[in-house]
Amino acid sequence: MSSVNMCKGHILDEHCQKSRVKYDVVAYVGDGQNDFCPALRLRATDLVFPRRRFSLENRIAKGRDKVAARVTCWDTGFDIISVLKEVVMNINV
Repeated sequence: MSSVNMCKGHILDEHCQKSRVKYDVVAYVGDGQNDFCPALRLRATDLVFPRRRFSLENRIAKGRDKVAARVTCWDTGFDIISVLKEVVMNINV
């Protein structure tokens, strides 16, 4: 999809693997075609937020079976925050 040194999916993988933190949930926010690769690398416990009416939303819709993460489209940051609050509340229960 892009060269390795510019691939957001590769960068996301590398960060998660090299981090000293174990992430229970990864939330990825994007809008363009180049955000599809990282969306493919997310787990079922993760979240992907494609911006409504942008190319990432369309690309995920076409390849929904390839994306394991929970998909929530957004218009404003408040849409993202409300889902993140819900997820955090469920983790802390």
